[in-house]
Amino acid sequence: MAIHRDQRRADARGVLDEFEGWLLRERSAQERTAAAYTARVAGFVEWLPAPVDQSLRKLAAATVIEWVNLEAARGLKASTLGKQLVMLRSFLQYCHRSGRTGQDLSGVVPHAAAWRLSSIPDPVPAGTIEALFDTLDLRSAKGLRDRAILLLLTGLGLRACEIAGLRLDDIGWRTGSLRIRGKGDRVDELPLPDEVGQALEDYVLHGRGGRVAGDEVFWTVIDPVQPLSSNGVCGTVRQICIKAGVEKFGPHRLRHTFATGMLASGATLQEVQGLLRHAHPRTTAIYTKVDKNRLTQLVPEWPAAASGRWAR
Repeated sequence: MAIHRDQRRADARGVLDEFEGWLLRERSAQERTAAAYTARVAGFVEWLPAPVDQSLRKLAAATVIEWVNLEAARGLKASTLGKQLVMLRSFLQYCHRSGRTGQDLSGVVPHAAAWRLSSIPDPVPAGTIEALFDTLDLRSAKGLRDRAILLLLTGLGLRACEIAGLRLDDIGWRTGSLRIRGKGDRVDELPLPDEVGQALEDYVLHGRGGRVAGDEVFWTVIDPVQPLSSNGVCGTVRQICIKAGVEKFGPHRLRHTFATGMLASGATLQEVQGLLRHAHPRTTAIYTKVDKNRLTQLVPEWPAAASGRWAR
């Protein structure tokens, strides 16, 4: 059985090598892209009965559809299956143009359904969020920093890149506001909840330290001290999860949690869209699919402005 499988792979290798060369030559594909396409269609070519040249000459639409159905039955994500099918179309175009098949069968390959709203956000249970906060040592600079980061995620729904991009002059200490630099150079101003503002004050005054040379808000705590990157924010959240003994997740799931919590508390979809700074309503619409009865989230209060007691 293994010998037969190896023979089929060797038989298919020549066709795959020619396909990769065609992509490089005729499609001006990058080597990495051509290799990825070839690897994706290898399963189809090796599935065909040997000899492959003969199978391709006799290839029919029904055979192509049969393989597509087998791939779909594997339970692949729609995005993964979609990539498989795109590359299969390219391979079938090559087969026709190189004379390996008598007709172009790329048109019979269906498109994988990949609805934008097919997935449902999975909010983090309130008990898990509490466990994250319980692990923090607020006597340390790291604990003060991590508490501020968690509150920005759970209380404002910020993205990791937005947290990493915060500057000191983005914090409106007297006005109770926070300026956010988001995607596409978009700049928004959000109300700053009391608890989040207090956590930022504690970190800036007592945790940020005097070794930093820039105006970025968040910095690493291990030498060499440098501004915290987006990946650093993601790593921080995952490290807190490990310390709390809960399943690891990233900042974006806490953003989901914030959004679903706001809807559960009675906010409209338009209000959530504004708070999340989504450019299009369809992006926010995914949260309408969440079962609100299961949500027990931290819901922030939004003061019109802070009292001014954070002024430096």
